[in-house]
Amino acid sequence: MMRFGWGKRRKRAWPQIENRGGFLGRGDIKKVSLDEIKRMVQYAKASHWSAQARPVWLDDHRASISGLYLTFLYEESEGCFRCLVTALFSEGGGGHFSLDIAGDQFDNLPDLEGFAVIELAHRFLQSFPTIPLDDEQRAAWERVYGEN
Repeated sequence: MMRFGWGKRRKRAWPQIENRGGFLGRGDIKKVSLDEIKRMVQYAKASHWSAQARPVWLDDHRASISGLYLTFLYEESEGCFRCLVTALFSEGGGGHFSLDIAGDQFDNLPDLEGFAVIELAHRFLQSFPTIPLDDEQRAAWERVYGEN
C-alpha cells in the first residue's frame, strides 16, 4: 500500500513510482496551467533542451483541454528534469508529451491535492473499454431488451 507523508516544510512526500523506462523515480503529480506550460516551453527552448512539449498541438486543442498534469520521468542532465505532460479533454481522452524543465521549477509547482488525486485515478480507471458480455449473458440481455 502506498502511503503519502509530509516532508520538510509541510510539503507532500510522494512515493517513488516506476516510470515508463522501468526506473524508480519521483512520484509527484503537478497540476499545471496552459500558461505555465508555455512559460516552461520558452525556458526549455532558451536552455536548448530537447523536450520542448507540443506548442502547436496545445494551441490547436486548448478549447478541449480540461486539465494538464506534469509527472517526473527522469533527470535528463544536472538540474534538468524530463517530465511527462498529460492533457485531459473535457469529453474524455487526451494525450501526453515530454517536456524538459528545471528541477527548481518542478519543485515550485503545486502538488495535486486530495480529491483531485482520487478524481484523476477514477478517470484513469474508467478509461479502459468495457469488456463485452459472454455469449450466455448477451443472449439473456437480448431476450429482455431486444437486440442492440
